[in-house]
Amino acid sequence: MRALKSNNRQRGFTLVEVMIAGVILIMTVTAMTMVYRTAALSSGKASDNVNFSGTVGMIFNTIQGHVRGGNATKPMNGSGNLADVEYRWSTQLIDKKGASEKFDIDEGEWVKQPIRFYLWQVELTVTRGNKVRVYHYKELSWER
Repeated sequence: MRALKSNNRQRGFTLVEVMIAGVILIMTVTAMTMVYRTAALSSGKASDNVNFSGTVGMIFNTIQGHVRGGNATKPMNGSGNLADVEYRWSTQLIDKKGASEKFDIDEGEWVKQPIRFYLWQVELTVTRGNKVRVYHYKELSWER
């Protein structure tokens, strides 16, 4: 009898190697999916915040026009809607003053200036969907 010659050459991968490679592949795909999802969510939030902030800038300009354009000497308030953003604002007088005293050459004395300048505390509440932000800032008006 002749002994069979055993040819132990490996052809291909074993089941364990294929399973390990599959697990590594699934983990990599899952990790990349999570990274992509997080990036997409962050991008969406950033875009919303940029749009929101841009709208708030236009609202600031609108309020400034009301306060400065109307010879404001008494507290004011208002509300409106701009690009799906609702807003309410009100002013409260902080201080009022005149310009610095002026020296009158003819009279030879300092002359007190009339009260013309008004400093206002503005409270602005901006709402878009379920997002609400409150801004406080100062605005100046003067009598013409």
